[in-house]
Amino acid sequence: MAAKVTVGLVQMDVLWGDPEGNLSKCRRMLDSLGACQVALLPELWSCSYDNPNLGLYARSSEECIHQVADWCSSRTAWCVAGSLPWEEGGLLYNRSFVIDPSGSIEAHYDKVHLFPLLDEPLNFHPGGVPLVGNMGEIPYGVVICYDLRFPEYFRRIALEGPWVVFICAQWPASRVDAWRTLLRARAIENQLYVVAVNRCGEGGGDLYGGHSMVVAPDGGVLLELGEDEGTATVELDMAILHRTRKAIRVFESRRVDLYGFPGEV
Repeated sequence: MAAKVTVGLVQMDVLWGDPEGNLSKCRRMLDSLGACQVALLPELWSCSYDNPNLGLYARSSEECIHQVADWCSSRTAWCVAGSLPWEEGGLLYNRSFVIDPSGSIEAHYDKVHLFPLLDEPLNFHPGGVPLVGNMGEIPYGVVICYDLRFPEYFRRIALEGPWVVFICAQWPASRVDAWRTLLRARAIENQLYVVAVNRCGEGGGDLYGGHSMVVAPDGGVLLELGEDEGTATVELDMAILHRTRKAIRVFESRRVDLYGFPGEV
């Protein structure tokens, strides 16, 4: 993958508690996506927060991943496959998968910060390991929704060197201004690209905000969708990231003696 990469965003109106319908919709939207090297899906796109039935819906998550993997191999593209309810060792996780162009699972990430207002701590087990990996020549990170509100977590990830952080979310319309502000803030303070997909539409009596965005390392908004379902693509130029970091050397100016992470010198 070269120093420029085209990303594709899939902003879905997720059907409440309907994995089969959502899988069909997701595949149609992926198939309609313009040419891209990486696609991104929203959080819990197979079922949303139908909490009493998450364990049941987890049984369909393997087929969801299989279909996304089939799309990846057919397009020779990567996919950060949003997140799905996933059962492992008797525990349920809000898990994101990264699938490579051959259709193989490259990595997975379990949501670290569980959102109390949606009863996530009662339904999911929290993850404990940040994800930073490589898509060819592009180092990347993955976070999920509520993780966005924790700048110290983002900085820890940023110190591992990603150029792009992918975010999948189910962020409510009532707080969409905070969503837009936090995405730009995380991009600016860490001098990296933020690629974020939020679901849209209504579910469980809540309205979700859409406004999926791509933000440059200087805070410029390269792409922003509206409140409705849709897809879009945009190119990320890593030369801009390197110029931004060279112009303002934030990481060199950090006072690790005052606020560094354990192990920093």
